[in-house]
Amino acid sequence: MASHHEVTEHRHGEMDISVHQKTFAGFIKVSTWVVGLSIAVLVFLALANA
Repeated sequence: MASHHEVTEHRHGEMDISVHQKTFAGFIKVSTWVVGLSIAVLVFLALANA
C-alpha cells in the first residue's frame, strides 16, 4: 500500500472496476423497475379516472 508521501504513476486500464460495474448494473436494474412501476401506476390511475 502506498504511503501518503509516495507518488504512484497512474497506468490506464490497470484498475479493477468489477465492483463498480456490478453496482452500476444493479442501479440500472432498479431504475428500470422503478420507471416501469411508475408507468404502471400512472396507467392504472388514468384508467380509474383518478
